[in-house]
Amino acid sequence: MRSMTIFFSLWLFLPLASALAQTAPLPVDTAFAFSANKTAAGGLELRWEIADGYYLYRDRIAAQTTDGRNVPMTTPAGEPKDDPYFGRMEVYHRSTEASAEPAAIADLGDAPAVTVSYQGCQDDGICYRPQTKTLDLAALSAQPTTPGKAEDALNRLVQGESIWKRQSVPAAGAETSVATAPQAGTPATTTISNLPQPSAGTPGIAIDRSNRGFVADLLADGGAAWVVAMFFVLGLGLAFTPCVLPMYPILAGQLSRGGERLSAGRGFVVSATYVGAMAAAFGLLGVAAAWSGQNLQIALQSKAAILFVSALFVVLALSMFGLFELRLPAAWTNAIARKAPGSRGSLSSSAALGFTSALIVGPCVTAPLAGGLLYIAQTGDVGLGAVALSALGLGQGIPLIVFGTIGSRALPKAGRWMVLVTRAFGFAFLGLAIWMMSRILPPTATLGLWSALLLGAGVFLGALDVLGSEAGVPQRLAKAGGFAAMLYGAILAVGAAAGADDPLRPLASLATAGPAAPSEKPIFRKVRDSADMAALVRAADRPSLIYTTAEWCVTCKVIERNVFGDPTVRAELAGFQLLELDLTEDDPARTALMKELDVVGPPTMLFVDNQAREVPGSRLIGDITASGFLAAARLAEGS
Repeated sequence: MRSMTIFFSLWLFLPLASALAQTAPLPVDTAFAFSANKTAAGGLELRWEIADGYYLYRDRIAAQTTDGRNVPMTTPAGEPKDDPYFGRMEVYHRSTEASAEPAAIADLGDAPAVTVSYQGCQDDGICYRPQTKTLDLAALSAQPTTPGKAEDALNRLVQGESIWKRQSVPAAGAETSVATAPQAGTPATTTISNLPQPSAGTPGIAIDRSNRGFVADLLADGGAAWVVAMFFVLGLGLAFTPCVLPMYPILAGQLSRGGERLSAGRGFVVSATYVGAMAAAFGLLGVAAAWSGQNLQIALQSKAAILFVSALFVVLALSMFGLFELRLPAAWTNAIARKAPGSRGSLSSSAALGFTSALIVGPCVTAPLAGGLLYIAQTGDVGLGAVALSALGLGQGIPLIVFGTIGSRALPKAGRWMVLVTRAFGFAFLGLAIWMMSRILPPTATLGLWSALLLGAGVFLGALDVLGSEAGVPQRLAKAGGFAAMLYGAILAVGAAAGADDPLRPLASLATAGPAAPSEKPIFRKVRDSADMAALVRAADRPSLIYTTAEWCVTCKVIERNVFGDPTVRAELAGFQLLELDLTEDDPARTALMKELDVVGPPTMLFVDNQAREVPGSRLIGDITASGFLAAARLAEGS
């Protein structure tokens, strides 16, 4: 039992250990040392010395004049790379050059400056925001020799000559101006000086921090015990949100796995074990946030983690169908039997499912969870934060314990009906596997899987069976249910073939084949970094709504259907620029932007004015309603 617990704990800490093992990133101008000069013929040559463990994207190198004219640049072929952020790319390691022909520079006429842009990343680490350097063409002097060669630089360094003279070290991400400063008896050198830009650590959006310290307020009102008690109560209030509901069929399936009817006491023990592990996982969220600076739930929404949990549900489903039986090793089983005679079911698997459910199956951010994580981040009080979040998880689990205790008595006694119930939970586990896979599969493919599942369930319920006159009411009800499942499965198949993506509206695409109907979700512009977001916000002639979402966010889908689908909300949205931060992939650039915006995870909505300032009191987190959205939107419009 102990070794199994250690193994499971190590598996959960792998992403955290990986994050902590990464080397701290270098300043951008150290990772990609940039230089520029004119050639003797009047062309322009650029060079980057790239630190070990870093790479520069070929297609991110560009140049244009300050009045917007492109400067054609020639770059060498790069190394092919299957990049996790941008797909198949060409990159450079160690060093690279880019050049503009003399004719191209001559065509610029009296253009005073050229802006060079480029972008690079750290191997298995962060991706830097796009960088810009402004070159003063009039001040650039021609080099008498072929510039940019590593051996020339080394020779000059050995001879004691200056290669670069830096007046100051630019901040990461700052725009810089490059101009030559020729010195007598030495080759022309380049001076780099900062323009008045904010440093990389300065957020592009001015965040309102005046009204999100409710944990600190609770602490001031009644101390640590009051904080823990209130988080427990808040957990009770969140017990029936979309993030918790998927845990009920998981627990029910666990209760029925033994194939026998459980006593109320045994049902209580199994469900309490499940909930206890779930509460421990919430506490781990706080510890992980303090150590790694990110929400562990989001870090675990990788394709590998989702595939692992989906496969786990499929294995559980197959065991429900009787293809094999999952058992602990005989020595463990005998030890448990000696300690708890007559016990059935696996407490270890209940704990594992509870832990995994909290971290991966239901990764939704609620206002209390966000408040707890922000409190830990701001104060460093890991102990109180972890205990409060554990109390939140325990509060969410109380109805699960009641369900497990009472539900265990409601399950049929051993016999044919118990076998049928077990098989039914097998289909429930397959449904959970499809629900997990929907986070990484195309919506149409997910619709096809739901169709196949319902068609199979319909056959299992006897939709195609011929009933005799002696058939009772249960058999007839099962046949009717099976027929309904097959009918809906067929409708989903038609919808999937027509390109539909919503299982609740599978024929919507066919209904809109005539006059075009507005889409349910408004069109949001996706943003990935602070610079782009701040520029878009300041350029707008109206306030902006920044919506943080993800494909794996269950509550987000409810919001997009019930809130954005509300006609009043849609009319209100017309007064805002709509920006979206998509956290489906665990992208370092998006993670950095989350930290700048004080966003713990999806769903979160921020309202900012066109001066890039968040409207105080308008932030929305978690289960957002249409009325709550309208109140926040009108507050933002009136600011």
